[in-house]
Amino acid sequence: MRCIFADTRQDDRGSALPIISCEDALSVVHDFLDGELPGVSRKQMKAHSDACQRCYPHLHLEQVFREAIHRAGTEQHAPAGLKVKLMELLAEADT
Repeated sequence: MRCIFADTRQDDRGSALPIISCEDALSVVHDFLDGELPGVSRKQMKAHSDACQRCYPHLHLEQVFREAIHRAGTEQHAPAGLKVKLMELLAEADT
């Protein structure tokens, strides 16, 4: 996948931003939503998703999906001993 627009785009201050490819954008969608972008700036990803009609639906779907998961899981709680059990299993795995 490759976008069909120019290699640079201006940000909201008029500075040129290098445009990332669709492949790069789609490979960091989860990192973008998590706020943990490695090597790609948040502005570059935002500029790409705002301009690319092929990638925007993927980003929007991931956002909506995450919001639905978050809403669905807010009323459920893990059993009280689960954290203790997981920590024990992790400690055993390290030895």
